[in-house]
Amino acid sequence: MEEKSVTRARKWLAALAMSLTLQAPAIASGSDEVQFEITDTGHLVVTVHVNDRTSLAILDTAATFPILDRETANAAAIYLPEVPELIDIVGLGEVRTFPLVQIGQLALGTFELEELRAAYNSKVRFPSTGNVFPASALPYRTLDFDFERHRLLMYDRAPASIRGAHVERLPIERHGGLPFVKVRVNGVEGLALVDTGASLSYVNSAFAQGAARSSDAIRSIELIGATGNATSITVLHSRRFELGSVKLDRFDVVVSNPEFLEMLGLENVPVMVLGIDILKAFRLQIDREKEELRLVLPGRGPLAQAGISFRAR
Repeated sequence: MEEKSVTRARKWLAALAMSLTLQAPAIASGSDEVQFEITDTGHLVVTVHVNDRTSLAILDTAATFPILDRETANAAAIYLPEVPELIDIVGLGEVRTFPLVQIGQLALGTFELEELRAAYNSKVRFPSTGNVFPASALPYRTLDFDFERHRLLMYDRAPASIRGAHVERLPIERHGGLPFVKVRVNGVEGLALVDTGASLSYVNSAFAQGAARSSDAIRSIELIGATGNATSITVLHSRRFELGSVKLDRFDVVVSNPEFLEMLGLENVPVMVLGIDILKAFRLQIDREKEELRLVLPGRGPLAQAGISFRAR
């Protein structure tokens, strides 16, 4: 990497070290439940309280640090210091630099964090909201995303059994503290980041090129917006996507190369991001003690949602 990239990588790894307390909190006793919403932009948002002020935040399983937007900070009487410290944060596939602010109290459900630092976002308008709450900060063994009932169950025991359902268990492996599982596209194995902060799933170029079965499997297409503006995107057309024994036929997925893969040394490895568009087809259970992802499908057959139909082998 160039000197600038090396410096940025060091800053980003330092940010990961700073957030270790968020990545491995002490397991709480008891349980909690919060409602969430999937917005029109496909983002999973929850209600949080910042210094007793109510706001919305994206609940992100792939976030390493909380992010606070300017509007929420002003409402909570949180202001930038004259000479703030800076931190590099992964956001929307890029690594961006933010100043740090101090939060007196941040609460989700009955869980509270006190006297913590957050990245202050005054420039980038993330879809849905400019606030991000790292799921890694929640001190429970199991995070149980019930998309059918729009609720997150949090408890300090093994994931709840769902009667009559097919349960796929996938080991979680960590890279830079982020949760990845193994997947296959057209029989080619790769890593998939479990990312509830991403509305859309995508693969990197290394995965797309390895999984392509014909010269026209990777194509560029144009999306025309309401104003007539055209945006060019690259799409991989594949026959099959597999999460363990769970399969999806005729899998078309966007190709993108997020900057954070370079920071993790994974830019040449087949990698994809599993976003809400795929994750919401399951009941998603993360067992943090066993480092295991459970994907639950109902026992009545394939689950079809938003044009996605998975089936168990």
